[in-house]
Order: sequence, then C-alpha cells, then structure tokens
Amino acid sequence: KSKNRKEEYVATFKGSEFFCYDLSLNPIQSSSDEITLSFKTLQRNGLMLHTGKSADYVNLALKNGAVSLVINLGSGAFEALVEPVNGKFNDNDWHDVKVTRNLRQVTISVDGILTTTGYTQEDYTMLGSDDFFYVGGSPSTADLPGSPVSNNFMAQAFVLAEPLGEV
Repeated sequence: KSKNRKEEYVATFKGSEFFCYDLSLNPIQSSSDEITLSFKTLQRNGLMLHTGKSADYVNLALKNGAVSLVINLGSGAFEALVEPVNGKFNDNDWHDVKVTRNLRQVTISVDGILTTTGYTQEDYTMLGSDDFFYVGGSPSTADLPGSPVSNNFMAQAFVLAEPLGEV
C-alpha cells in the first residue's frame, strides 16, 4: 500500500471523535474474522476499536506504545501485546495491524513482521455482537470490557473489518 493511497481514506481522531456502528439490526455472528487497520500517532495510549459486551468482545488498543489485543468469545480472554524491537509504535509513522481469527486461533501481526498467535479459552468459537462497533474511541472507553486503556485514540487511522465465517 502506498502512503498516498492510504491518506485518501484516512480518518483523523483528536480524542473526542469516534465512529459508532449500531449492530442491533445486523449482528455479528462469526466463526472467523479479519481486521486490518493502519494508523500513525504520537499518542501512547488509545482505543482503536471495540465491539461486544460482557464476556463476548474484541478490543484493539495502543497501550504504552505497543499494540494490545483482547478477545473473549465467552469463556475467558486471549490477550496479546505486540511491541516493536526498537522504540514504540507511537512514532508518527504508518503501522499496519492485521488480526485474524479462525474458530479459537487468533493471530495478530504489526507491519507484517511482528506476529503473535494464540488460542481463546475453552470451546467457544463464535464471536457474537449485537451491541456497537466502535472505531477510534467510545463514549466511555474505560468501562468497556477488556479495555486496557481509558482514553480515546488521537491519530490518523484507516480500518477494514470483516466477518469471514458467517453462520
């Protein structure tokens, strides 16, 4: 992806703005998902995206300059923290995040190099959300289940999220 192409589709978040998609009429019910997100920021902490409530959610955030992912399918959370070899991801350069989930297996990569793979707990394999899908923040980020941060994102970002395994 070229930087020029990326900037055509970029959203700028200044800490109080966020996108909110109401999923009540078209809930997510998937066994596999892929989320692709690019961002650049100087901020160390902030919510990138979140969907779900109680024990069924996905939370992606920047925490102390590292990318944090928390996924819970109803029986316990899978947590990953991806840190760069040198420095932090809040260096005002573009970084590409890709999260894929197939049943219980979750993989997160940042910039195509740093990869963590793991499994959600127990036997639950479906992500279900009929709540809201937040991008760049929420009305009350600190209260979201699994959220490692309390503030909204201050960054430029672009996001593509798609359920791959409809049921």
